[in-house]
Amino acid sequence: MAEASAVIEVRGLAKSYETAAGPFSALKGVDLVIRGGEFVAVMGPSGSGKSTFMNLLGCLDRATAGDYILDGRHVESLTPDELAALRGQTIGFVFQGFNLLPRMTLADNVALPLVYAGIDLASRRARAREMLDRVGLGNYAESLPSRISGGQQQRVAIARALVNRPRLILADEPTGNLDSHTSEEIMALFRRPQS
Repeated sequence: MAEASAVIEVRGLAKSYETAAGPFSALKGVDLVIRGGEFVAVMGPSGSGKSTFMNLLGCLDRATAGDYILDGRHVESLTPDELAALRGQTIGFVFQGFNLLPRMTLADNVALPLVYAGIDLASRRARAREMLDRVGLGNYAESLPSRISGGQQQRVAIARALVNRPRLILADEPTGNLDSHTSEEIMALFRRPQS
């Protein structure tokens, strides 16, 4: 069986910040290859650079040094617009704090990545409702985030991450607010192709 192609390839990735006390190195020389279909966990103590690394992988920040190839494209050579387009087409994000917009319905929150992708309204709404059904919240599509529990908000955030059918999902403790049964269902959803 042929080996899956690399979705992420980083070589010598480094990130440093200027502080009042001088340069601070958050990451030093990280090498990593992640292929399609792989699940990878980044673990370490607080302050070890996990969030910095995730921000770099998600193209939310730029590395100070090293090479980052995302889905065959050299990230450091892309313009901000090209980077935004690649991020929108390739990556689904599940943030630890959910990042749901409080005045938008759950369906509209889930559909938000499709707005940026230029998808028409009818298709956005249909796909958002389908994803809410998949995470067991189809009946809440017109509710506001404040009307559902933290665990349900996490499932909405996961539906939003999957709605664009991304090649890569970056998740910060995606099942941290869920019971074990729901966690297993969500992990199965991550494994299922998003056709």
